[in-house]
Amino acid sequence: MQSKPMTSRPASLVSTASVAIILTLYIAIVFGFGLYLFSVLVTFMQESLSFGIPTVGIITGGAQVSYLTASLFCSPLTRRFGGGNVIFAAALTAGFLLTLLSAVQNIWQAGALLIALGSCAAMTVIPTVGVIGKVVPIAWQSSINGLISSGTAYGQFATGLLVPFLIHGYDWRTVWMVIGAISITVAIIGYTVLRGLAADVFRKASPQNCLDKQANLEKSPRLKSLATPRHFLIWTLLALSGIACGPWQNYLASFLGNEQHFSISFIGQLWSMIGVTGLISGFAFGLLADKIGVRMTLALSYSLLLAAGLLVAMEGGTITLRMAAVAFGLSFYAIFGLIPAYITKAASPETSTAIFAVANVFLGIGTSLGNAGSGYFQSWVGSFQGIYAGVAAVAAVAMILSLLLPDERKITQSK
Repeated sequence: MQSKPMTSRPASLVSTASVAIILTLYIAIVFGFGLYLFSVLVTFMQESLSFGIPTVGIITGGAQVSYLTASLFCSPLTRRFGGGNVIFAAALTAGFLLTLLSAVQNIWQAGALLIALGSCAAMTVIPTVGVIGKVVPIAWQSSINGLISSGTAYGQFATGLLVPFLIHGYDWRTVWMVIGAISITVAIIGYTVLRGLAADVFRKASPQNCLDKQANLEKSPRLKSLATPRHFLIWTLLALSGIACGPWQNYLASFLGNEQHFSISFIGQLWSMIGVTGLISGFAFGLLADKIGVRMTLALSYSLLLAAGLLVAMEGGTITLRMAAVAFGLSFYAIFGLIPAYITKAASPETSTAIFAVANVFLGIGTSLGNAGSGYFQSWVGSFQGIYAGVAAVAAVAMILSLLLPDERKITQSK
């Protein structure tokens, strides 16, 4: 059976490139310039706003809840207004929220804005799977999803360049103001470019097309189409990814610094290696997935995550830990680009957003369970080492499950 065209006109190289670049920049705004920037500026903000670390925990937890809540509402909003419009509105709102952070008078005002940024992040990233399915040729969908997944790394990289200059010459309020202004400018320019070069990004789903594509689900096409073993397997993989990746990141500095007595400068080097690796890993693994298939590339990514866990758990020297950092940088951004790529290829644009929205809820639950469970485990046994062995075990399970996914290339041909 021949596949149907994805859009009313062939997607050109220019429109594909514009979608890839603009969506990557939008992800950099909502992730790289949000809570990540707050974690960089928190010490400077404490001096003038007078708050403690427990308050930071409340804010980050609130942002996570906000992200999960927005995930539940993202799919109907996308159907109502179109994926491109939802993404643009979220990115533009994020820019204004970042700007407002420069004027806060207490930590609770800042917390409210940061929690709202969590919703913007969900509303930006979730509709991307449907947008890519509409306007990007199948041969490039994995690559584009991978590039977009590295948007966070690009945002963090830009933050690393801007913050030292601005914080020493001015203050933390100036940092938020400049970053917010840049974000608003990028959001507006991106909207203008996409309107001119890839207008289908803003096209709303046609109800008639949805019924045509899923005629066997006439009464409740969305509910029944979501409740499939394949989708549950996808959601399980994202939950396992959260369980493994969250603790690996959150407890690395404590394990290496407090237990292994490595210097802060060395730990900083490891994080720099992860960030630099992330700049290329998403797109590189996406290219590989377009050649050999998403599920095989996903299994490879989980094998690297397994290695990252084992290399830290074995308490080796600096070379071993550098290898672990590279392995994690390669796997982390690849995994969170490949799973959306699989959804894009295996589902229609009309249903992919709903599938990915539920997947993000599973990811949030998995991350919360992983972080909380790991913290309890450390307090019980008195060491972080077992956590990294557990990360390796979870990654091994995910690697096996990823191989059980149906071949997305066969699904695409039958769509």
